[in-house]
Amino acid sequence: MDQPQHLRIAGLDGLRGLSVIAVFLAHTGLAGVVGGGYVGVDVFFVLSGYLITSLLVTEHSRTGRIDLPAFYWRRARRLYPALCLMLAGVTLYCLIFPVAFRVGWEVLPAFFYVMNWVRALGIYDAHLTGHAWTLAVEEQFYLVWPLILLVVLKFWPRRALIAFALLTVAVICWRSYLISLDLPMARIYCGFDTHSDGLLIGALLAVMPRRWAVRAAKLWPVAAVYLSFVLLSETGIEFSLRAVGYPLTPLAAAFIVAKVVTQQRSALVRALSIAPLAGFGRVSYGFYLWHYVVLQSMLYGGYETMGAFFGGFSHPRIAMVTITFGVSIALTLFSWFVIEKPAMRLRFPWRRNVAMA
Repeated sequence: MDQPQHLRIAGLDGLRGLSVIAVFLAHTGLAGVVGGGYVGVDVFFVLSGYLITSLLVTEHSRTGRIDLPAFYWRRARRLYPALCLMLAGVTLYCLIFPVAFRVGWEVLPAFFYVMNWVRALGIYDAHLTGHAWTLAVEEQFYLVWPLILLVVLKFWPRRALIAFALLTVAVICWRSYLISLDLPMARIYCGFDTHSDGLLIGALLAVMPRRWAVRAAKLWPVAAVYLSFVLLSETGIEFSLRAVGYPLTPLAAAFIVAKVVTQQRSALVRALSIAPLAGFGRVSYGFYLWHYVVLQSMLYGGYETMGAFFGGFSHPRIAMVTITFGVSIALTLFSWFVIEKPAMRLRFPWRRNVAMA
């Protein structure tokens, strides 16, 4: 998710950039190197929960209300144009090359933001758009969270932190219960009801007293070590997917986010604000959309001719990863300059004075 201009905080773009790089490298199949790259997804979730909640709470504090139509318009304007471009590319690819994919199942669940449930329930294993499950979880959060926030701020304004904490604990307990039933991993990992704790932890960070966030920030070195442990080791991966380990990943991400947002002059923020990394983080949404399509078509289950070049290896070589990264970047920049930036200038259709996100 892109930050609203008035909420742009130094370091968060760089953190987002590192996260999407971890996800990219994990999706390349570089097993034993970054097998736990999915931790980047939890960082994204925490960031989204934090930024969206900060935006809505600020608006409510300033105006006494939350403009729901404007909020949903901003989200649609930011997310849908780039998504539609990617889905058009997927459709064109499937029409040109003789792939055995079911085009409707590749495109429609992603378009309607239900890919997480398609995967969780084992309905269809999307080859080119399976990564859209994370977007679905976020979008489902965007749909319900402003409504929940409105209720909490209206009836329990002084108990918002407690209410959000209880919601977070409820998600963790529900997930732990389902894990005890030995349900398929896809159901546990992709369900909105089982993987929304990262978004809620980000929301908690947004509403907690600043002094608490400052204290949480002191734990960021421990959090960074833990995330590296999950990212780089099989033992860390196994632990993070157990009931006790699941909530630790977004919690560790929250400690790092707390460090960034409360200590803007820290060495960590300066490192994350290096121009290439921060710039990459700024366009990371488009990169996330395209990288999986590129990897799947060039490295794995795509067109046979391309597969003959890239697909004959148990793990890809560095040159292959570099090529797919370059192709993904090219598509990302096209999406950013031709589709996303112009779309972000679109006005709310029923009102002329709505601030842009």
